[in-house]
Amino acid sequence: MAEDRDSGNMIEILIRARYPLVYVVSFEEGRVDRRLRGMTDARRKQLFTWTITNGLELQDGSFITELKDPIKVLEYILQSDANALFVLRDYHHYLNDPVVVRKLRDVAHALKITRKNIIFLSPVLKVPTELEKEIAVIDYQLPDKQELCAIVKKITASLDGAEKLDVLQAPEKLDKIVEAALGLTAEEAENVFAKSLVQKGQFDIGIVLSEKEQIIRKSGVLEYYHANEKMKEVGGLDELKTWLVKRGKAFTPKAREFGLSEPRGILLLGIPGCGKSLTAKAIAGMWQLPLLKLDVGKVFSSYVGSSEENVRRANLPKGAAPTAL
Repeated sequence: MAEDRDSGNMIEILIRARYPLVYVVSFEEGRVDRRLRGMTDARRKQLFTWTITNGLELQDGSFITELKDPIKVLEYILQSDANALFVLRDYHHYLNDPVVVRKLRDVAHALKITRKNIIFLSPVLKVPTELEKEIAVIDYQLPDKQELCAIVKKITASLDGAEKLDVLQAPEKLDKIVEAALGLTAEEAENVFAKSLVQKGQFDIGIVLSEKEQIIRKSGVLEYYHANEKMKEVGGLDELKTWLVKRGKAFTPKAREFGLSEPRGILLLGIPGCGKSLTAKAIAGMWQLPLLKLDVGKVFSSYVGSSEENVRRANLPKGAAPTAL
């Protein structure tokens, strides 16, 4: 992954540049917290975490419960003389309050000349118009192949008789399992890997894809298709079939060692009934990837900001799945 595209590195750059307000969009509080803690330790900054339920958590693990109020915690941050990073979890619920918005604008101006930064950590992006120029937004990336591979190895290291697992005996099997898990959070991946071991005694691609189907269904934007079609069912398109066979090898570990990039996508354009959908399903079967359908009609919403949020929820990591529109 390129360094300038790494979410954690970008957060660190913004902190070093003294951006007062940074909005991190992620469901993975634990994963983001670990990255922030490593960052603050390296830069000798303090790390404070706020929630509406506990108040402000200090470095020693104690809480200032009097600061549960969203306005009071901002006043505390203003008065603090610490070199610190303040993480406010699920603060988006209070960004409809004009008093909170005005206070945040005051805080943003005041923090620019300090060594304090505020990070909003939430799975939902909600930025009021008044704060659009004050807040930097980062979509925290989901685990990549390297991180998912580390999760698999961590799980296998804790098992007795792990040497019998297919993923340790065949690198290609490990690669397919990791590819199937792309698009899951670290916790979701860990859970489904454990579920697969309990049910099958191995890391099973079918179980991983089944779990992904349930998660995709919750989004309300993407639809999961079970692709059982074979490429031999597609008539003609010989040049495309040849290309697909060749480029399918780009998903292997040997291809990455050689420096060959994975296919970024295919645009199938034609009149109705010429086999576009059948070909998409056959590609999913050939490459053993899930097939997702993006219904553009479900993306658009009458509520301000909802359409953009739907697009964010439908965003997929590179190489995760063929997608039909």
